Amino acid sequence: MPKKATQVPQPEQSMLLSAPQACELLGIKPATLYTYVSRGFLKPVQQPNTNAKRYWRAEVESLQVRSSARGGHGAAAAVAMRWGQPVLNTSLTEITPFGPRYRGHLAEDLIRHPGLFENVAELLWSGVLHDDPRPWRVPPMRADIRRAIESVGNPDIRIVREFAVATTALGGVSLADELRSGSIAHYSHELLLAFAGCCGVIGPQKRFIEPPAETHVAVHLLRALGVPVTEQATHAVNAALIVTADHELAPATFAARIAASVGSGLHACVVAALATQVGSRLGGACDLVEQILWDISSDAQLKSRIRDAEQRRELLPGFGLPLYPDGDPRARILIKLALGISPGFPKVEFAVKFVDHVRDEIGMHPNIEVGLAILALSLGLPARSSGAVWAVGRTAGWIAHLLEQRRAGHEIRPRAHYMAQTF
Repeated sequence: MPKKATQVPQPEQSMLLSAPQACELLGIKPATLYTYVSRGFLKPVQQPNTNAKRYWRAEVESLQVRSSARGGHGAAAAVAMRWGQPVLNTSLTEITPFGPRYRGHLAEDLIRHPGLFENVAELLWSGVLHDDPRPWRVPPMRADIRRAIESVGNPDIRIVREFAVATTALGGVSLADELRSGSIAHYSHELLLAFAGCCGVIGPQKRFIEPPAETHVAVHLLRALGVPVTEQATHAVNAALIVTADHELAPATFAARIAASVGSGLHACVVAALATQVGSRLGGACDLVEQILWDISSDAQLKSRIRDAEQRRELLPGFGLPLYPDGDPRARILIKLALGISPGFPKVEFAVKFVDHVRDEIGMHPNIEVGLAILALSLGLPARSSGAVWAVGRTAGWIAHLLEQRRAGHEIRPRAHYMAQTF
């Protein structure tokens, strides 16, 4: 039986294709398109006030590249660039059904011991896992750098843009200087603690909070966000930073590796990653999830959100990561932590009920963005904190990848397959 057509809100029409457009993209006849629908390969979307049906562009493109993969190595490589087979070798992170494994250590195990983000970051960078607490030491920030960072403090912009400004301000170090120093650890510590301080822009003080001479990233992040530094809160933020630290070859990570492959320095590579992450499909996902989950405070609002989710399905942010068909273990870890921090807190319980419904009734599992949003809600963090925590944690992974790419010693330069287009 063909899949039942679903309604779609008007603002999302640009993400849909008409039947002739879908046939043209797939290179098939209308009869074949109907066969694809009847076999469940494509799902038609009913248009309001008409019998016309359209098709999700993403589904059609996915079907097109799967079909192209039968055409040889070149086509297979194209598929590999879209959630396909690995295209680079790495010794940093393995994606497993139990979550990411950093240099042979499951992230979930690293939360238990040593449980500190600094130790995990240095494991990714050097391959050495230290057991003892290792707070980072940084010199006082130069006044001109501090002024440059503070000059753009704006709580209304995405926090990754603030990070990019901080990276540029701190980036007066040449690649030659980095190499002569023998290690970029100092520059990395300085950068990550500066990012934590940038989070003060969305905290109650609405400004950059300069890090002290010696501190832990999770501690400074909580202070910048205006939340009491308790043992429970520090453990939760460390856990969030650890599970976000790396996730193999995500788009922003790939951008950092490309920059590193052509000889760019630490700060330039991180800016390349941040510029990629600021895209609406990546950097905005955590903010969108917060908007969906944080203001559910009654059964009526919960039912309204569920109805909206049932309409949106594939377009629902924070759900359905292809790498984890059975659910993102990182989200499970963070939601469990959140429930332990705020048992009985109504907003957290409503958010979890929403997630459970989407998983059980719609069949879409929550991604890490959902876990971060619920954890931030349980800790009482300000709006847009979940995306900020994600970016601070992932920067450790970007640095690890640029170091690995330097050791690889080759330029990343994919080829393109030319296809003539008629207008």
